[in-house]
This record gives sequence, C-alpha cells and structure tokens, in this order.
Amino acid sequence: MSVIGWNCRGLRNLSVVPKLKYLVRYYKPDTLFLSETLVHSNKTEEFRYLLGFDNCFSVSSNGRSGGLVLFWRNSFVCTVLNYSANHINVEVNDLNKGKWQFTGYYGFLEGRRRRASWDFLRNLANNTSLPWCILGDFNDILDAREKRGGAIRPRWLINGFRQAVSDAGLTEVYMKGYPYTWFKSLGTPRAVEVKLDRALANAEWFRMFPNVMVENLVAPASDHYPLLLKKEESQHIWVPRQSFKFENAWCVEPGIYDIVSDSWSSSAGMQVVDKLTTCANDLSSWNKASRNGLKQELENCRRELNRCRNQGAAADPNTLTNLRKRRTLDDSRGQVLVTAS
Repeated sequence: MSVIGWNCRGLRNLSVVPKLKYLVRYYKPDTLFLSETLVHSNKTEEFRYLLGFDNCFSVSSNGRSGGLVLFWRNSFVCTVLNYSANHINVEVNDLNKGKWQFTGYYGFLEGRRRRASWDFLRNLANNTSLPWCILGDFNDILDAREKRGGAIRPRWLINGFRQAVSDAGLTEVYMKGYPYTWFKSLGTPRAVEVKLDRALANAEWFRMFPNVMVENLVAPASDHYPLLLKKEESQHIWVPRQSFKFENAWCVEPGIYDIVSDSWSSSAGMQVVDKLTTCANDLSSWNKASRNGLKQELENCRRELNRCRNQGAAADPNTLTNLRKRRTLDDSRGQVLVTAS
C-alpha cells in the first residue's frame, strides 16, 4: 500500500504534468490524490491515461478554485462511498488486511470557516466504523512549531484543530523528512513555512498497518510538497522493459546521432536485420548509462533543494529558482529515458 497526496495547485498548468509523471514512475504509488486541480471532472480521464492509472474519480473545481481527483490501480480495490468539494471517501478491500477506509481531504481555505472545517472532520469520523486513514491539505496546524516565519498562529486556532482531531479519534502518522509542507517567499526575509499537509489515522488503522510512515517529498511545482504514505521503507528500483522501443524525443539528446552513426559503421557487412539489432543494443546501452547519470543528477538536485529549504529565509532566491528550473528539465528528460527502458 502506497499513496501520494499532493496539493498540486492546478492541472491546467502543463508544466505540472511532467512532475506528476515523474512522481508516479519513481514512487509507483497504488493511489494518487490531488487537491486544487482547478479543472472540470471531464478533464481528469485524460490525466488518468497519461499517468498510467486504471481508475479515477474526480470532483470538479469551482471556477478558479478547488477540484479533487483520486487515481488508483486495479490492485487497489476500492469503492467510492461519498464525496464533496473537500473530500473523496473510499472503502478499500485489501485481500490481505481486510476492509479499511481512505479519505483524500482538502480543508476549507477561508479563515472564517475554520470551525466548519473542524466540524466536517468530526462528521467524517462519525460516519465510519472501519479502520480509517485521512490524507491531505488540512489548512491547519497542531502545534505552534509547525509554522516558521510570518505572523504567529493564534492559539485558539491551534487548539481548535487539535480538539477536532482528538474528537475524531485520530493520531498523526509519523512524517519523515522536512517538517514543513507549504512555503512562501523562500529565500527572502518574508519567508514563511507551515505544515499544512499530513496524514491522520485511527487506532484500528494503525493496528492494521503498524509500520506506516509519511515521507515529505520534493517537487519543483506548486507551493506544497507531495506526501508519500507507505507501509515501510522501500528502495526505488528502475525495472527495464525487455523490448526495444525507439523514442522520438531521443533526437534532441546530445550525441544521439553519433551513437547511431558509429553503430551503423561498426556493423558494416552485416545483414540489415543484424545491423538494426546491433544499433538497438547500442542505443539501449547508451540509454541505460544516460539514465543512471540522470538519476544522480535528480538526486543531487533533490538534495540541493532540501538544503535550500532547510535554510529558509537565508536561502538564495536565485539558487532556488535555478534549482527548480533544473529539476523541471531533468524530470522531463527522465521521463524520456525511463519510458524507453
């Protein structure tokens, strides 16, 4: 079981799609929950196909705000129970663990609706009798230390959300990595970071998944970081496909023409079929080497982004901008190389 939850801040922005593809290919989640999609539900089927999921359920945006979608694979057997502009609720039929409930959540954004948001969480809890986990952007914090920079969060807001979580019988799932999930004006004296996103679960769900954790990921799009909910630590293994497939996007990669030319020259005298096979093998070897180098580039870029966000206001804004652009380019290249494996 692995779930990614992300306030992506709009699927209309085409630059978000490569990031989503990368997240899905790299972490291979069973389920992907997105909030603030900013698109109508009839658009999400196209994204389901692009991301390689088998199923999806979406809630349309309200003009230029809101919008939810849940993607899942056939291996994640679930039934949609109910939904609203702020949640999608599904019952999961786990063949090994039994039935449990998952909720993708997006808390009310407006400050004047905080109490309504807390009551909504209580109502969700009152309507489930199953092991339950809820993941998403709550737009609330449980502790003053979950905010760095900007105005101090009023104590009554923190206590109100904490009481609602307690009333719902929920406990936070341990989060590994960076402690904040939303940011604003990083690299400037006005920098603000807040832990708005999290996963919560009831005691029954923790008994079902005792080794569960949340990993705070790095993404170059949106002002929220994606969260990965998973059962246990896992290594990310790139599994190559057996058949060869030439990718048109390789044509923009430096050195590709030299690879083909050298391969064709070195196989002089062979039958055409054998020359094609040799060329395919050379391209596959080149792609593997390029992919390994790109993985290291992505990892280095990810570490640099982590280092910069740890610096908060002290981070150089130009460095942050360049890293995010570099990560976007590497993500786009990575999809060509990984798809072709």
